[in-house]
Amino acid sequence: MSKISVIVPAYNSGEKIRECLDSIINQTHRDLEIILVDDCSSDDTFQIMQEYADRDSRIHIMRNKINCGAGFSRNRGLDIATGEYVTFVDSDDFLDLDTYEKANAAIEKENPDIVRFKQNSFLDMGRLRVSLDFFTNNVFNDQVCILNPKNNHEYVALESPGVCNKIFRRELIGDLRFIEGKKWEDYPFCTLLLGKADKVVIIDGGRYNYRHSLNFDNTTLGDVKKPSSRMLEIYDCCDFLESEYRENDLFDTFEGAVRSNQKIHSLQRVRDVMFSRTYQHDRKKAIINALINLTEVKYGEPFNDEIYLSLKRSKLFYNARMSIVEKVYSDESLRRDGSEQVIRDKIKKLV
Repeated sequence: MSKISVIVPAYNSGEKIRECLDSIINQTHRDLEIILVDDCSSDDTFQIMQEYADRDSRIHIMRNKINCGAGFSRNRGLDIATGEYVTFVDSDDFLDLDTYEKANAAIEKENPDIVRFKQNSFLDMGRLRVSLDFFTNNVFNDQVCILNPKNNHEYVALESPGVCNKIFRRELIGDLRFIEGKKWEDYPFCTLLLGKADKVVIIDGGRYNYRHSLNFDNTTLGDVKKPSSRMLEIYDCCDFLESEYRENDLFDTFEGAVRSNQKIHSLQRVRDVMFSRTYQHDRKKAIINALINLTEVKYGEPFNDEIYLSLKRSKLFYNARMSIVEKVYSDESLRRDGSEQVIRDKIKKLV
């Protein structure tokens, strides 16, 4: 069996973390190193971690002195991880109990750089859990295959950039670390590793269960409730991704895929504004066109991009949302600025 390091960052997760930890320590694959990093929680998260560590010697716990974010916490875990493979779990999510066993079988058979398993997104409504799979843009969730991303650039452009439904060879990660102090920090980390990999195995068994909460204030869904200037951090992550591809001599190979990826992920913030309950139509329209303008200036025109059009064809709900953006909100007359800084300043004023 291959040793897998499981890194769990946590912040004020006392209500959910037991389900998460139970799903890890009870995995049918037993050769795990479990690294728990508490991000200076103000609730009982750290005490619960200590309780689990006291009864399971595979668990190592760390605590940040100040709240630093998931990227910093994951990096602390990476710095001490000793497994041949590394994966991540968010503290309010959980796994099917055979997930790592299925992944290990693929590791032993295929010796891949990355194993990717299914992800189930659901809305937590207390006793009721409602699947949100129809809502996601996850193109590869139902596929089973072995591929080399260097021969399949569309995979790099369209694969979900979340790290929690993937297991990475430790050597593949090397000195790479998560960008710190930014939202969506897993996006450039994961997408770079996809480009570095020579073999990705997408398996049928196992499942990562990703929780969406009705408490929008404490989740990424809060961006839908009230967009803020932090939307601009997606562009910082897109730029970091490009710089890493260049640093690793991969940009010339993947330039088209990286550009498509940047356009698709920056347009996700456009979607957030469209669903916002904060602004009236005209204000939304101004913000949306400013964001599209920034995407155009930095990465090129998005709506005729072949990968973007492919995603629209393959995902009905994504097509519906983006068609509304294009037909109802998009207005070229509002996208005349050519300066990135001018557009950024405009967005900050509008939100």
